[in-house]
Amino acid sequence: MHELAVLYMAQARQGEAEPLLLQAFQGRQTKLRPEHPRRIESLNELVRLHEAWDKPEETQKWRAKPTSAKNATK
Repeated sequence: MHELAVLYMAQARQGEAEPLLLQAFQGRQTKLRPEHPRRIESLNELVRLHEAWDKPEETQKWRAKPTSAKNATK
């Protein structure tokens, strides 16, 4: 799912990529620790997606998500 979303992004098909990235992130967030590389990868792709769409508010929202256990408890 994540890989298909990345492919869609490479093809400038952000509208099709977004639901896949969100679903991948939600699954990874449920199962993985905040510092897990796959979870961070999903966050980074969501940031890239919203940067490509020129949506600074959404970009900032995703950048603000915790990427370590220490930050997740704040």
